[in-house]
Amino acid sequence: MRFTRSLALAALIPALLTGTARAADPEPINVGFFSHLSGPFAEYGASFKNAIELYLDQVKAQGGIEGHPVNLIVEDDRNSPQEAATVARKIVNEPNVVLAIGSWSTTSSLAAAPIFTEAKIPQISPTSSHPDFSKQSPYQFRQNNTDDVLAVYNADTIQEKLGANKVVIPYSQDDWGVFTGKATAKAIEDAGGEVLLLEAVQPGSRDFRPFISKVKSLNPDGVFLALPYQEASIFIQQLRQAGIDIPVGGGIPLTSPKFIELAGEAGEGTVLHTIFFAGDPDQKAFVDAYKAKYGRNPDQFAALAYDAIGVGLEAVRRVIKSGEALTGENVRDELENGPAYEGVTGVTKYDEFGNVKKDPIFIQIQDGKFELF
Repeated sequence: MRFTRSLALAALIPALLTGTARAADPEPINVGFFSHLSGPFAEYGASFKNAIELYLDQVKAQGGIEGHPVNLIVEDDRNSPQEAATVARKIVNEPNVVLAIGSWSTTSSLAAAPIFTEAKIPQISPTSSHPDFSKQSPYQFRQNNTDDVLAVYNADTIQEKLGANKVVIPYSQDDWGVFTGKATAKAIEDAGGEVLLLEAVQPGSRDFRPFISKVKSLNPDGVFLALPYQEASIFIQQLRQAGIDIPVGGGIPLTSPKFIELAGEAGEGTVLHTIFFAGDPDQKAFVDAYKAKYGRNPDQFAALAYDAIGVGLEAVRRVIKSGEALTGENVRDELENGPAYEGVTGVTKYDEFGNVKKDPIFIQIQDGKFELF
């Protein structure tokens, strides 16, 4: 009987030890991510997701964040404000979420903002650039410059880099396009230029010949495209087909490789500004890792998402090391008050409104690829 009891006890000890070890395992850090992973512009959401997963692979290889694994909750908002609100509710209903990354468009980010604010979960949008986003509450942060800063860079692109001072601007009839078109026009005029035509076009438009007829009669020095890359690629093809060979500039949407692909030869010579360039030797480690995993270079959207998860998880790390409770509220405080973060898109140091300011890099399409300008 004693022998039997000893065997039973010996068998129980490893189980007890295993249970103790499991109980002592660090809790996972839950992070929500939402963007448009289907429908129009899904490639932007894919760039976000790819970069975030690459960063988390690297975190895992280093043993987690202070030993804690990171669990990513992925949701598709379909580039819809209504869906963004729905998936934000799903994320906040998951236990112990301390950080949210998303979304791509300001409209979707704004729709989700009140939900994350109420749950006291900081929200970092990699790309939302409309000034209103970070005005929602102290829980909203951005990785990209605001549209009013970008408007000055737009003016620099067309005036300083391309030497055009009499400019026409087609802009997309949506929140981003309206703000960007008008703010860019003001920045050009403030810098001594003249905007001969500022006119909205409907999203999804494919026939720009009426607008281009006006361009021909006005005889401007250059065109600034405040359009998504799909419409911009068609516009520039029709512009060149009309025999108009003036300089063309653009902003962030045209830094997608898809613009080069769709615009073809008509896109040659277009000058853009960005805050990330894959050809920069300083970014070789990130570019090589991304290319090894996904078979292509990262774009600006991937770089911004990579920095968004990076700055967020470094804030999480500081909370853990401080001994304070790991809550969204404490992570938010670290984001606002923490040190500058050196990332692949430059330095992130949030101001009191959750905004950043990053210097532009000017690039040009040459022989079917982006080159420094």
